[in-house]
Amino acid sequence: MKRFILFCALCISVCTFLYAKVDIRDGKLRLVIEDYDGNFYLYRKNTQGNYISLLDSKRYSLNSGFYILYGKSVQKLMRSGNLSIFSEETASGARLTFSSEEKFICTIDFTFLASDGKESDSIRIDTAVKNLSHESNLIGLKVFFDTLLGENSGTHFSTALHGSISSECYFNDMSREQWIQSANDNVSVRFLFAGDNITPIQTLALANKDVLSVPVWAPLFVPDRKFDSLQSYNNSALCASWEPKYLMPGEELNVCFYITTGAGRLLPADYKTLRAGVTGTGNVSDKNGDALSAFKSLPPPIDNIRDDTDAYIRFLIGRVRELEENPAAASREEIARLQAEIDAVLLKAAGR
Repeated sequence: MKRFILFCALCISVCTFLYAKVDIRDGKLRLVIEDYDGNFYLYRKNTQGNYISLLDSKRYSLNSGFYILYGKSVQKLMRSGNLSIFSEETASGARLTFSSEEKFICTIDFTFLASDGKESDSIRIDTAVKNLSHESNLIGLKVFFDTLLGENSGTHFSTALHGSISSECYFNDMSREQWIQSANDNVSVRFLFAGDNITPIQTLALANKDVLSVPVWAPLFVPDRKFDSLQSYNNSALCASWEPKYLMPGEELNVCFYITTGAGRLLPADYKTLRAGVTGTGNVSDKNGDALSAFKSLPPPIDNIRDDTDAYIRFLIGRVRELEENPAAASREEIARLQAEIDAVLLKAAGR
């Protein structure tokens, strides 16, 4: 009997270790990350206060996640790929790390944001892939989201330009579409792929889950094909990829995008609204500090200047010097724009 009890205790300990996870409830969001397989799940409160899954969370299917192109091979970041997986809570959200010995390490940071400056309803995702080998390698990143909210509504997806997308399509530029939305009557989610500090995509595809979840860099897309396959009917998903780069030893590939959410008639924020919510309040919590810094390259309008003109000028000058010391962080056009802003503030301060 004692042996049986010890065996049960051992099994419980092993299972607890294998399925150790991050589970954060912040504002209107809940983020769950499982260490064992690296899966992550995102939930949003509806108008009744109940958490609704924004992604397909069935445990015994291929869930949403990231894929790495390394040389000529593509693999999903999961335990079966002989990867070490570790997740942890951070001051601003959570971090998920995948490492492949002497190949690469991929770090994914989830940062909670409040589009209204109050309760978290959005997430910024920053991904860094570092080349750990001793030689240059071609490395790329793509993300796969198995959406489900729009599958029973007749409108699988929508964008800023298209009110309804109900068949397969793909984009090479998201500057006009801005975002992809999946929604039902309860909750909605937007994936923001266009904005000042968002990494431009190489390709973004909307298709059946089985088409997009295969470990190949460029699946076979068939425009206007329905979201059906032999294994799954009416099952839509999205996949975004970023241009692969040859990375020198120790060099990183960095990608940033955002997810915003809504409930009932309240739509998810677009990039402009999110930026205004994060930067436009005086009581943004400290956890938004890292995300706030991403917007500091966009100084507030001159009309917002009150009695602290000197501080604002010092901020602009400091930003110009920062960019001049790190030219890769911005274009010459941005530096010129900031210098023009300084001139405009000085003129206004002089009463002209």
